[in-house]
Amino acid sequence: MTSPYGGGTSADRWERVWLARTEARWRRGPEVVECFRFGDGYVATVEYTNRSVRWQLTPGPVGLASALFTVALYIQYDVTPQIDPDGRMFVALAADGPRQVFSESLEEPVQYVYIDSVRTLEELPGCLDTISLERAYSRLSYEQRRQLRSGRS
Repeated sequence: MTSPYGGGTSADRWERVWLARTEARWRRGPEVVECFRFGDGYVATVEYTNRSVRWQLTPGPVGLASALFTVALYIQYDVTPQIDPDGRMFVALAADGPRQVFSESLEEPVQYVYIDSVRTLEELPGCLDTISLERAYSRLSYEQRRQLRSGRS
């Protein structure tokens, strides 16, 4: 599978179409992936605009790097995170990249990575393109600093 960031027509590849302080949006044809601030964390969703269908990539608010991890999995590999019995998101990494697994196989060893353990883009697995996420990460994590005015005139 080739990365959606290289070649193809605009309907075949993902493009970031919106970036604000509280949300980022990527589009590929009628498919839209959003990452936005919600409560104390971030939520990532997928929407099919031609079918009025929307669902979450994250089970609820998570850290920014974790939310962007789910976005990268989806837009780069068409893989969604899996949930373990404790409700934690994870992904299986094989030699050729992320994949969903439903049973253990000795023929194809995988490494399991818990998505909530990722705190920065540098911690994402090497198979993911983090360069395409850096602007979104810095913009969404930006906290406007407010300085108090002194009481003196």
